[in-house]
Amino acid sequence: MTLEEYEAMRNMIMNQAPATAEPEPMDPPKKKRKVSRYQKEFGRQMKKLKAAHPRTKVTALMSRGHSATRKALGMKQRRSR
Repeated sequence: MTLEEYEAMRNMIMNQAPATAEPEPMDPPKKKRKVSRYQKEFGRQMKKLKAAHPRTKVTALMSRGHSATRKALGMKQRRSR
């Protein structure tokens, strides 16, 4: 590329309007999800279990957490398999 070609290309780029000058269409704000009563209680139960059993695997605590949540909310207990 010669110096003249480079300067012509540079002038062409500099004279163009910036791409951000056009206003972009605004997306409507995303609707926040509603946290259910069960989810809130499950979070509380998991915090308690993690504090009481910090070295236990999370998958094992999940099962206990769901059982404790159902009990705390007065729901039917899950049948064993």
